[in-house]
Amino acid sequence: MAARILQGDSFEPILAKISLGEFFFDYAEKHRDVICQINGDTDESETYGSVKRRSTRLALALKRKGITCEDVIACCSYNSLDNTIPIIASTYLGAKIVNLDPTLSSRNTTHLLTLVSPRVIFVEEDSLGLIENSLKDAKINSEIVVFGKSSRYATFSDLVRPCADEDAFAPAKVDLQDIGIMFFSSGTTGLPKAICHSHYSFLRLIEISFQCGFDMSTVLHYTTFYWISGMLMLARTFMEGGTRVFARTVQGENVFKMIEKYKLTALFAAPIYTYSLTKVKDPERYDTSSFRCLLTGGTPLSTEHFKKLSCLFPTAQVIFGYGMTEVGMISVFHQENDKELIGSKIGSSGKIAPESALKVVDPNTGEMLGPNVKGEIRIKTQGMMKGYYKQDSSHCFDSDGFLKSGDIGYYDDDDCIYVIERMKEMFKYQSWHIVPSSIEAVLQEHPAVKESVVFGIPRDEEGEIPAACVVLNDNFNVDKGEIEEFVAERVSDKERLRGGVMIVAALPKTPSGKLIRKEVRNIVVKSM
Repeated sequence: MAARILQGDSFEPILAKISLGEFFFDYAEKHRDVICQINGDTDESETYGSVKRRSTRLALALKRKGITCEDVIACCSYNSLDNTIPIIASTYLGAKIVNLDPTLSSRNTTHLLTLVSPRVIFVEEDSLGLIENSLKDAKINSEIVVFGKSSRYATFSDLVRPCADEDAFAPAKVDLQDIGIMFFSSGTTGLPKAICHSHYSFLRLIEISFQCGFDMSTVLHYTTFYWISGMLMLARTFMEGGTRVFARTVQGENVFKMIEKYKLTALFAAPIYTYSLTKVKDPERYDTSSFRCLLTGGTPLSTEHFKKLSCLFPTAQVIFGYGMTEVGMISVFHQENDKELIGSKIGSSGKIAPESALKVVDPNTGEMLGPNVKGEIRIKTQGMMKGYYKQDSSHCFDSDGFLKSGDIGYYDDDDCIYVIERMKEMFKYQSWHIVPSSIEAVLQEHPAVKESVVFGIPRDEEGEIPAACVVLNDNFNVDKGEIEEFVAERVSDKERLRGGVMIVAALPKTPSGKLIRKEVRNIVVKSM
């Protein structure tokens, strides 16, 4: 079959003419008596009406401080009932909102603050030292507001007190092409950049996600708002009048308890966090009949693990999607329309999302490739980013306006998309391309292995030989040779761990759980 561009379905948008602030304000009013958010760790909850009231009060307080659409507002906090409010309040004023993650290092936080220079930072008490030190190192004089108690700074509770004019408040009118929200790239292959979405592009990618069909009427997630997935969960529940449940730590037993308690319909979790689910003893003890969708993506799932998850939730579908912060959802199987494909196309990230176009090209020549031929995936969508904040991003796009994803993949004869690996993470052994994530998926099937990362070690004329670092599950004592043999029995000869296995206490990861392969490799190579 000839090379072609895959085109997603079109639909009539309903959010194309409003700002982010108007979206949150209007939909909070529409669903005012519905539970908006639940802290799954404490069982605290809040209605949409309460969220609207508190965010309005905070917006008025920020307005009195002179905050406008020209300013950047930052937040650094684990998920709570409170950390949603500055995000929504900032959109009311048209200010640019950006989120930091409390687990980031001081060095990385300093770099991110330098990129965006926020006017105000909302920070939880436990992360106050991180922000103070990072601001000092970045030489930025941002105003700090603390979630909790503080004798040195303004507190969040001080700024959400009743206001005389709150009933007359309305969101500011803004240019829909202005930057509304920023996210930081993951930084797995280099220093993070600030990815800019306009009011228009972010709401379009929310609608595209909605059209993909998965049920998020009551969704559980763990990611903070540092990640686009966290903001996606927030905006999707506003659009649907659903309930967003959040928790701090992914533990299999607790997930089952929350599905039963809150009648969850969906769970979003990175693949690495789904392994704890399959290790729960007697899961049939819990009522999971409400559960409809386990949505995951970011790194591959092995076929064996996919089948285990599918058996674990008889009323739900395991949906593996593909997306990027720059463009939102790229491909996914529709929960209702693609039921047969979900079970038969294991390993695929689904079909092209609505209002999107995708092509696969030779990364060296740019020549478009046909089905079943691996190349770089390039995307164009209505939810496309504006670019990187105060940086040139023209090199990220080809001459036809498609974003260069940096991902290697292909589409098959049924237009199902398969993502193989990041271009920068693949390596060659004796001229063969080695895909680290496929070997990692095998390692994860070993009962002793909790986490793993695979990388190439330079070896003269052979190129790079595969090696691995692993973290063991508690109470397991296993010989490295046994792990090497386990892998050798399940992979091709060229994928054997000729560089050996190193057992470590912990692996460096991004806050969303993605392993930083480059950092591990550099440490191992330097120690040789």
